[in-house]
Amino acid sequence: MNKKILMLLVILTVSVCVIVGCSKGASQEEFETSENIMQSEVMEDEQISSESDEDVVDEGTSELIGKVEEIKDFMFIVTDDDNVSYAFTFEEKPEGLDKITVGDRVLVTYTGTISEVDPFMGKIMKIELFSNSSESLGENSSDENQSGDLRTEGITDPYVNSEVTFSNLTSEEEQSELRKDLEKAGIKESYIKDYIDYVNIYNEIAPKSVLNGWNTLDKVNYDPYEINDVWVQKYPDFVGVCCRMAVFTLLRDDILVNNTDFPKTSMDSLAFDNYSFEMMPTKYMTDENLKAFENFYAPIPTSVSTDKEVQKKVLEQALKERGIQFKNSDLKFIGLVEHNTVDESNPFLFIGHAGVIYEKNGSVYLLEKLAFQEPYQWIEFPSEEEIIKYFESKYNLDTTGKMAEPIYMINDKLF
Repeated sequence: MNKKILMLLVILTVSVCVIVGCSKGASQEEFETSENIMQSEVMEDEQISSESDEDVVDEGTSELIGKVEEIKDFMFIVTDDDNVSYAFTFEEKPEGLDKITVGDRVLVTYTGTISEVDPFMGKIMKIELFSNSSESLGENSSDENQSGDLRTEGITDPYVNSEVTFSNLTSEEEQSELRKDLEKAGIKESYIKDYIDYVNIYNEIAPKSVLNGWNTLDKVNYDPYEINDVWVQKYPDFVGVCCRMAVFTLLRDDILVNNTDFPKTSMDSLAFDNYSFEMMPTKYMTDENLKAFENFYAPIPTSVSTDKEVQKKVLEQALKERGIQFKNSDLKFIGLVEHNTVDESNPFLFIGHAGVIYEKNGSVYLLEKLAFQEPYQWIEFPSEEEIIKYFESKYNLDTTGKMAEPIYMINDKLF
């Protein structure tokens, strides 16, 4: 089984892809599936045995033990003992990687958070060969992981409102109604077809993860393990579509970036997005579209200030510097902008989750792709305010106290 699908970010994010995630954003960007994470917390002064010596792992770091499945010039993939795969992306080759080959059993020491779904947003401290003699550590990790096994628990939605219903777009009738709504909002027929084609790809591959008809959100129960198992059989290289990709599929003509000469930081948070576009079974984005996508979603350098108003000003300035324009007032962009301080020397803002919204018959509809390997959802809300509450309950996952509260965008309006 090719483990690239792991990213399935379930599925990034994202990023903060946040991220990304589509987002359970990695790092603090674990958008929706931080529950998936199989990691052992490393306590201060805990000693880790290796083949040649002993190292003390600093407080605030975590570790993952597993088998290396793939190594690229910007990432490597490790599968743990529970057969869960995680991708670690980097700009500079981490310590020890030059001594590692595919198939090696390794110990990865890192900061931040890993996720099956969203891009890795932390820092790799080192990777080293792992000795199987450190059996006690492996046993402890296994016991902790079993308690959070999503094969039995699934991913449920924390937002509950009996007035809010959703569709996974499994029927021709639902898709036909959505097509009419999008056409009325001025979206090109070919763009709508591109979007629906990938809705059908997802629903056909993972039919047990979606529901027929309209349902309340308390019925949500997505199993990322099951989805991953069936997905890789069909697409061993294509990791799926995330929230950001789905949005740009529809709004690629309606989100303009008029200035590409703006302050930039690491693009790691978009690594899975770009890889997924590259591996799509049917490609529809032009080179110009892809460049606009990258420029629009590029992380924004900022400070470590946890003051939301400070970060809003940074975001406002970035939108001006990039010359970003939202042309469509009928089908609006909606995004959650996360503050990532995993690497305090390189803090940034990132659109960790995104969707599109429009009004019809007194309701506001949200169209979103939850994460790389989680379903599409078409949700009817009574108001935009309720959509913000939904985002707040689902994606505001910071427990560190070191990040500002998320900022919400509806086109160029910030909340």
